[in-house]
Amino acid sequence: MKRLHLFEFHDLAWIPSAWRDALTDFMAFFAVRFNVYRPLLPLLESHLQRLRPKQIVDLGSGSGGPARTLLRQIRTIDGKTVSVLLTDKYPNLAAFKRAKEEAWERIDYMNSSIDATAVPQQLPGFRTMFASFHHFRPGQAREILQDAATSGQGIAVFEYTERNAMIWALPILLTPVFIWFSTPFVRPRTYIIPVVPLIAAWDGFVSCLRTYSPEELRKLSESSGAPGYKWEIGRVRSFAACRVTYLFGYPG
Repeated sequence: MKRLHLFEFHDLAWIPSAWRDALTDFMAFFAVRFNVYRPLLPLLESHLQRLRPKQIVDLGSGSGGPARTLLRQIRTIDGKTVSVLLTDKYPNLAAFKRAKEEAWERIDYMNSSIDATAVPQQLPGFRTMFASFHHFRPGQAREILQDAATSGQGIAVFEYTERNAMIWALPILLTPVFIWFSTPFVRPRTYIIPVVPLIAAWDGFVSCLRTYSPEELRKLSESSGAPGYKWEIGRVRSFAACRVTYLFGYPG
């Protein structure tokens, strides 16, 4: 199936922040509840231990759910406590603040908008992108990889969606039901905004259509990089039929 870059609602600047924050909260709940990235944590940890970054800079953090899971399972790098900096183009500051409070200051965040295609030089560290790389068109995706390589920073891209109707058709159709059942755990003191479940189903459908295959990631990486910079690309099985596509980039 050819990749289609249709629009996602929570990418749009005019979407009310309450809607966008609700969407990112539910996506974080899903990723954490099913621990979708767990199969890749040993590989991620091995890269972190080898590169010994000053910090992890999480790009397109959403509500920061995967970063919190990461810190629970990766305690130290070279004997030092791991710290994560949450960033996003449209930062969910309420969720970022909760994440920082829960992590006892092992998590910090940026209040301002951060562009993943041009990370400020004053934010050094190993870059991670959990289910956010597909938001970028090929030219922008290439800029993200090139920026990491040129800056000499490691990067890890993880996507748990893929262009496979056999795997994702039923989960997407059930998204509104999942949101209805999970609301007490995600937003226990708020009501469901009626339009959010429908928007979430659409965004989930489009996320699958937008997700890059391993071969497409390989082509993007081949046209990016710097002398001595290396790429590692693959796909592993996660929970049920879900598979996580990954890309690691790092200085040699």
